[in-house]
Amino acid sequence: MRWKERRDALEAEVEGAGDDAPRKLRFRQFAGPGLDRVTRIQATRSARRRAMLRSFAILLVLLYAAWRGLLWVETTDFAREYLLPPGP
Repeated sequence: MRWKERRDALEAEVEGAGDDAPRKLRFRQFAGPGLDRVTRIQATRSARRRAMLRSFAILLVLLYAAWRGLLWVETTDFAREYLLPPGP
């Protein structure tokens, strides 16, 4: 019996029978009457710029790690044993 009561209460809440005021839906973080299109465009541009800088920083870290790995392979016996063909 409790399940039926819970289901009925949930359906009543979803249908809006609990209160008469309409629900407000917000899809944007900066939505509001004081913010206009220009503000949203500027926020999007700055977020895009930060994402590009973050991607560039990750690229630099990965390139540095690859470069250090190549230096390590060339300076250790690993290169002579596994990568270079045996000499005459």
